[in-house]
Amino acid sequence: SNLLLPLLLRETPLLRQTFPSIMAWGKGGSLNSCDALLKRVENNDPKLVELVILPMKTFGTEDVERLSKAIASGVNTNLQSISASGHDLPSESLKTFGLALSTQANNNNDTDTSSFSGITSVAIGSKDMGDEGVIAFCEGLEGSNGGLVQCLDFGWKNIGKDGVQAIGTTFSSSKSLTHLDLSRNNSIGCEGIIGLSSSSSTASTKKKAENDGPW
Repeated sequence: SNLLLPLLLRETPLLRQTFPSIMAWGKGGSLNSCDALLKRVENNDPKLVELVILPMKTFGTEDVERLSKAIASGVNTNLQSISASGHDLPSESLKTFGLALSTQANNNNDTDTSSFSGITSVAIGSKDMGDEGVIAFCEGLEGSNGGLVQCLDFGWKNIGKDGVQAIGTTFSSSKSLTHLDLSRNNSIGCEGIIGLSSSSSTASTKKKAENDGPW
């Protein structure tokens, strides 16, 4: 897949020559720390468009807080993609990250300039994320109907029917989402797929009724 392509090419000299300033891999600074990468986010590095935090890095609660703050505050306007799969994060951190994306999207709606951008591609969480983690992430995004996210990778996150229902509800009115990866989540099953479709339809109908009013 496109998300795996950079993993295969990250050590290739040709890639470094062709894309010298587009991606930042979780290899800078000390062996495990994300500090150098997060500083680039906080400094709104114009060359940093795609952030990939490799699994061997330490990416925990405090790191998520820093990343979320930079996104929600509007400090960073250049970053468009975040890939942090393979990191075991508590539900509270996932919700915080979702809230940051939601805040950024709402700020974008209030901004007249067409030059403002935001996070459009997200891959986050580990195989132990489960329904609880997905629901927490989606709760953070509810206030913006999924934010600016166009591509959401939740492959191999141990998601079940409750998790996909939360995704359906949150993104039911999204004008951005075009790609949703739920591969290798064997617990979803037919019931989960039906629930995803049902929750999307129900949420869309409810929001339409609220917008139309009783008159």
